[in-house]
Amino acid sequence: MYFRRLKMKPRVYLTVIILAAVLCVCLIILNVKTGKKASYAAFELQQRAKAMAELKGQIHKTQLERNLANQKVDELEQKVSGLVKQRNADRSLIEALWNMLLRNTRSKERQGPGEQNTVKQNQEEGARYDKEKQSVKYDIGTVREMIESGGSIENAIRQIVTSDTLSATLQEHNDEPSYWVAAASLEPNNQTALTYLEEAASLYPESVVALSSLVEAQITRGQTGESTLACIDKIRTLDPTNALADCYAAYCQFANGDVKGALKSLSQAGTKDRFADDRIELLMARYDYFLNAGVSDAVAIGLSAFDLPLSHMSMLRDMGRYSIEQASALSAAGQYEDALQLVKDVSNVGSSLSSSGRFIVYDRVGMALQKSAFEEQKRIYEAIGNVRQAHEIGLQLQAIEERSAAIDVMVKAFGGVQQSMTEQDIADYVNGTMLNGEFSTLQNIPEIAKALAQARKEKNSQLPQLNPPGKIDADPSLP
Repeated sequence: MYFRRLKMKPRVYLTVIILAAVLCVCLIILNVKTGKKASYAAFELQQRAKAMAELKGQIHKTQLERNLANQKVDELEQKVSGLVKQRNADRSLIEALWNMLLRNTRSKERQGPGEQNTVKQNQEEGARYDKEKQSVKYDIGTVREMIESGGSIENAIRQIVTSDTLSATLQEHNDEPSYWVAAASLEPNNQTALTYLEEAASLYPESVVALSSLVEAQITRGQTGESTLACIDKIRTLDPTNALADCYAAYCQFANGDVKGALKSLSQAGTKDRFADDRIELLMARYDYFLNAGVSDAVAIGLSAFDLPLSHMSMLRDMGRYSIEQASALSAAGQYEDALQLVKDVSNVGSSLSSSGRFIVYDRVGMALQKSAFEEQKRIYEAIGNVRQAHEIGLQLQAIEERSAAIDVMVKAFGGVQQSMTEQDIADYVNGTMLNGEFSTLQNIPEIAKALAQARKEKNSQLPQLNPPGKIDADPSLP
């Protein structure tokens, strides 16, 4: 019995050893699994900590960007406020200057330094003004009949302002270059008109209005050689911040085949945001000629404005067309950067022109330059695959086209309005144009405002009609 117990003991030991081994293996497996879970948990915790750190960094970056954006908004608001104040100040100044011009045109006295008008002089001026009112030969009715019978405003002006009127007025103001230029604009004989301009440029070599008018006359006659370019260089020296002389030069250089020189002149014009052609000074001198011819005050200012010579506008159109042709050639040759810079210069000139003139023709020509530049710019960006820039230029092009369409509506409507304008209407119209620009003045005329509203209504009716929210039928296949 004892021996049997001893004999079975190894089996027990073996069983115990096996159980212990199994238990150890289980413990090892459990420890491994626990270790893996702990390791995974630690890794996950590390990843979450890293994600939180990145999120905090993004939040901080977003806050900085928001603060920077708010700062820029504040700066822009301050700039806008400053520009509004400056615009109001400019309008007040323009109004004061315009009223001063109207008052002084008929009361210019040859006074020495420090000399002041006496009561007697003021009385003489008042008497002369009354006499002029009594000697009016051409009022609105008379001039309208002349235009209808003669076929154009130019023919009516030729009948009103005679050679005697030109000579007498110019003799009275022969020391003022703008009166020489005005005489040339009213002279029916082209050669005599050119003589006036050449004489003015000779007598007053530092007068920008005299030199610019002579250049325009020479360009109109196809004279784009050295003498014209020399005159343009004088204007550049006298008025270096004015883009007009650079545009003259670019046109002449294109005409002469000097493309490199023309592009350089255009580039110089594109860097200047001022476009001054002294047309207001010319308008006032012409106004005096009409008054001396016996035209009533309001009609005189109207005739001076409606027939104001603007031959340089066609020159600017041609310059823009030549430039865009060069940009297209550069683009076709793969010189995209040069092409883009060139169309940008054309766009800048157009923008300066639109914002500088008081009359709507400046807007029309300026926008024509911008439109051609934007169209070419859009084609270039599409060619090089820059979709974002092409889209942005497309939006600018759309804005230009919408404004241009509005101007077309206003010009068309103004034709009917002009036929029924009274003398006071004409005076108000010219005053509004001088103070606020012709675009704003036209918008405020009831008939034109109605035409614009009708055009907008027609445009909206042509837009695709979208179903309002909540009216979309449900898909029957959906649960």
